[in-house]
Amino acid sequence: MKKSFALMFLGLFLFAGVVTAQQSLPIETTFQLSDLVEPEAKAAVLGTGYGFSEGPAADAVGNIYFSDGVKDTIHFYAYGRQVEVFVDDSLDANGMMFNRNGNLVSVEGAAFRIVEFDMRTKEKRVLAKEIDDTRFNEPNDLTIDFENGFYFTDPNYRHRGQETVMKEDVYYVSKDGEVTRVSTVCKKPNGILLTADCKTLYLADNGGTNIYKYDVLGPGKLANETVFINDCSGSDGMTLDAEGNLYIACGGRGVQIYDKNGKFIGALGTDYGIAYSSNCVFGGPDFSILYVTANDKFLGIPMKVKGMLPPCAGIRVP
Repeated sequence: MKKSFALMFLGLFLFAGVVTAQQSLPIETTFQLSDLVEPEAKAAVLGTGYGFSEGPAADAVGNIYFSDGVKDTIHFYAYGRQVEVFVDDSLDANGMMFNRNGNLVSVEGAAFRIVEFDMRTKEKRVLAKEIDDTRFNEPNDLTIDFENGFYFTDPNYRHRGQETVMKEDVYYVSKDGEVTRVSTVCKKPNGILLTADCKTLYLADNGGTNIYKYDVLGPGKLANETVFINDCSGSDGMTLDAEGNLYIACGGRGVQIYDKNGKFIGALGTDYGIAYSSNCVFGGPDFSILYVTANDKFLGIPMKVKGMLPPCAGIRVP
C-alpha cells in the first residue's frame, strides 16, 4: 500500500514537472509578415528634402510630428494633408513622444537637454539638462511612463562636434525632475521604448547587435536585464504594434520586426519601398499606418495591424 502510494505520488510529481517545463518553453510565433502587412504594400513618400528625418511621435488622434536635426526643425503631418513646419528652433531634436498632458517631449542633442513643448504656445520648458552637475553627451531617444516620468538614452554621435563628457548611458527623469542613471550596459544606447502597460522596457545598442529587455518594477526601477535579441545590427528607433510585436528601424536594413518572444518575423525593406529607416511609429486615423523616417524622406505604409497607442491617448493598460 505504501509502495503504491509512493509510486502514485512520484508519477504525479513527474507529470507536474513535465507540465511546468512545457509551460516554460518559448511560445512559437503565430505571426508571419503577411499577417502584418499586405505583400504588395508600398510605402508612400509623404515628405522629402529633409537633412535627416527622425523621432516620429503620434498625438492622441494619430497626427505625426517628426524632427529634422540637421535643419533644427520639427514637422507636423495630419493624415491626407501636406507636411508643415511646427517649429524651426529645435536644436537638433531627435526622439520625441507626447506625454499624458498632451505636450510634446523632445530631446535636443545640440543643447544637451530634454524639453517639453506647450502645444498651444510652442514654448519650451527644460525638463532635464545634467546629472551631478555634468551636462549630457547628446540625448537621443526617450519613452514616457504613466507618471509622466521618462527614460532617455545619451550616446554621442558628435552631430555638432561636441566632446563626450561621460559614459554613454541611460537615464530616468521623474515627474519631479529628479535624474537617475538606470542602465550602463550599452556601448552606444539609442532606441528606447516602454510597452503599453509600462511593465517592460526595450533598449537598443547601436554600438553592438543587442536589444535588451528589462522588467519595470516602478518609475525608474529596472530589473532582470536580459538580451532579448542578439543579432540586430544598426538598431535605432523602435515601436510596437497592438499585438506586442517590436518594430526596429535599422538604417539600410529597413524595419526589422520581431514577436514578443524575440523571434524574427520579417523586414520592411526595399521591397516595401523602405530603403532606409531611422525610426518608426504607428499613427493615422485608426493607428494602422506605420510612419517611417527615412534619411531625407518621411514615409507611410498601411498595415494590417494597429499600433500601440501613445501615453497621450489616455488609455492605461492594466
